[in-house]
Amino acid sequence: MKYIGAGLIAFVVSYILTPYMAQVGKKQNMVDLPDHRKIHEKAIPNLGGIAIFFGFLLSLLFIVPMEGPIKITLAAGVIILLLGIVDDIVDLSPQHKFLIQMGPALIVIIFNNEGIINFINTPLKSFGLLGYLVYPVLVLWIVGVTNSINLIDGLDGLAGGISVISLITLFILGLNTGSQNFETFNLLSIALASSILAFLRFNFYPAKIFLGDSGSTFAGFMLASLGALWVLNSENVFFAFIPPLVLALPILDTLFAIFRRYRNHRPIFQADKGHLHHRLLNRGIAHQKVVLILWGVSALSSLLALILVL
Repeated sequence: MKYIGAGLIAFVVSYILTPYMAQVGKKQNMVDLPDHRKIHEKAIPNLGGIAIFFGFLLSLLFIVPMEGPIKITLAAGVIILLLGIVDDIVDLSPQHKFLIQMGPALIVIIFNNEGIINFINTPLKSFGLLGYLVYPVLVLWIVGVTNSINLIDGLDGLAGGISVISLITLFILGLNTGSQNFETFNLLSIALASSILAFLRFNFYPAKIFLGDSGSTFAGFMLASLGALWVLNSENVFFAFIPPLVLALPILDTLFAIFRRYRNHRPIFQADKGHLHHRLLNRGIAHQKVVLILWGVSALSSLLALILVL
């Protein structure tokens, strides 16, 4: 019943708030302007992240006690959200954003240090001191996924849909454990998935509002954190491969972008139009169809992850 309540509140709040934030964005000139590397041809409000966040937050306030992992993960997520809002306004350099994003990642890691130590001393015991590489790997994972969702946010509804598919997958995986420890993670997953799902009503092509860097990085950060916490609490080394499989599409798209820019002797942080969704558009496939195709790819990778675990 908690899950239904969390999902319903998040959906309703986000559904009501999203068109209002679109109006605020237009009035305050907080919009994403078109340029040579973007698909849209007119200014679109980019305050979707705020609507998603408040749908998510109010759901938790009504359903879940704000303590323990929820409070810390949410606090770290707020930092990411605020950083994204600032970036939407003043366009921060990618290097500065990357460094600042390490702070919230470290907050999640430090607060869950007991679980990390237990993971190192139990399933990773045979690896000896190499098990402590979990710490830098977790930082890279959280910051990397945060940015991978941001990078794939190039078409109307693409990043939002991938986030919903991935969050629902993590929710199902959490339910499968049968452990009370996962109830908190499940509530976070279903609340955020529902909030983004309501937002997609206004974000699918032709979009009336964008996620903005605030929304895409917040969704990416929460996905990365929930994936990491699911693995740590499962106490199964094999399960470390499951979140990367769920998020295979944005992760691979980001890795290919880094390799492409390196090969072409361009700064790896410099944006381009060589992402997978750009390539499909260049083949003459319609905007909506490209999004649906990539949603399908994401759903298949998530289905494979579920089959491997279940």
